[in-house]
Amino acid sequence: MNRGIGEPNIERNENGEITRVSVCFGPHYFIDIMPHEETGELAIYMGATHHGFGAHAHEVGGELEQIVEEVMKNHPDISF
Repeated sequence: MNRGIGEPNIERNENGEITRVSVCFGPHYFIDIMPHEETGELAIYMGATHHGFGAHAHEVGGELEQIVEEVMKNHPDISF
């Protein structure tokens, strides 16, 4: 059952700056981009229904880039 890409939810602060972007897609997947709850640093959360992972995305060579490199190394058939 493929439900495609849901309408993005964009939250803004009182100054109009984007503070969170959420998208649901497929049968039960999601991506959230927002500040980390504890540190306030930019992070990405990706998962299925109610489980997944989060990674800091505020610097080159950080957590998110390390995860991307791990996925590329372990799954070269889907890398670009």
